[in-house]
Amino acid sequence: MKSRYALWNNKGGVGKTFLSFTIATEYARQNPEKTIYVIDMCPQANISEIILGGNGKGAKNLSKLLQSTPRITIGGYFDERIDSPNKKTGTEASFAVDAHSHNKGLPKNVRLVAGDPSLEIQAQAMNQIAGQNLPKNVWSNVFSWLRDLVSEIEKQHEDCAFFIDCNPSFSAYTGAALLAADRLIVPCTADGSSARAIDNIGGLLYGVGVPQQYSGASFYHQVSNHGMSVPKIHVVPLNRSTQYDNKASKAFRAMYKEIKKRVAGLHSKQNKFFSSDPSVGDTFIDVPDAHAVSVVVSHKGIPLQSVSVGRHDVHGVKTMVNKGPLERYRKALEKLVGLL
Repeated sequence: MKSRYALWNNKGGVGKTFLSFTIATEYARQNPEKTIYVIDMCPQANISEIILGGNGKGAKNLSKLLQSTPRITIGGYFDERIDSPNKKTGTEASFAVDAHSHNKGLPKNVRLVAGDPSLEIQAQAMNQIAGQNLPKNVWSNVFSWLRDLVSEIEKQHEDCAFFIDCNPSFSAYTGAALLAADRLIVPCTADGSSARAIDNIGGLLYGVGVPQQYSGASFYHQVSNHGMSVPKIHVVPLNRSTQYDNKASKAFRAMYKEIKKRVAGLHSKQNKFFSSDPSVGDTFIDVPDAHAVSVVVSHKGIPLQSVSVGRHDVHGVKTMVNKGPLERYRKALEKLVGLL
């Protein structure tokens, strides 16, 4: 069994990276027979630092990968593909590292393809190469770079899964990241921007509502013309909710209602872009605010299940993890991973 998930929202600040880390490590814990790959497709490489040891240690380990020759990062791989845009290099699998060897706090079945600041510059090269007239399939070749890497890694395993942490910006490397996935996880927070972001996703990724004069230049038009497929929306975590009596507060529920309405509207226009019907399936799940838990997890680079109740040192400051928030977040995360 092979599974490919991308976590993306066109809106930033929805807690996507933290959720990517907790989902991937919890999935690894629940499925020890699988090899779990986290692919960092964000130039800030935040999830790479967390996986490689958390604040401080993770940054040093990432710097070593960035300073190696070639760089053992997604940017190092894209360097090779810029030189060979239309065919695989045969080195795809070499850009994944054993995360446990860098961070003993992680499950042993976690691997990482680290992020790289060079992605921003490489996006310009990707667009230039993809815009060439020859060969005929050059656009699909370029936007399949990450899919090629994933496919080559899959050949090494009977059972594996991928979690791709995407940058909010819909740049060339984000398009390549989404096309490498089969299913899409769309984290949202309780604000109007998250509701509008659902409409943005419909237009940017699925071509829904794109003005007629731009439809021929849309991403989805290119994908369709080249016989490629986009990932289906699988689950929409309603993230960072303030909860009372184990459910979102009235204010949060009101905003989530609007997000659900936008998702239902997109489904009514193009249900083929969903893995299930949002009105009857488990498309939505409330994920409570993790409070201090998120700080401790990110600082130490440890899975949620490894966090203990009590005080934790964060840059010399004693940070308290309380039992209630920790248990609520664990319960929600287990349920979320169970939907994958």
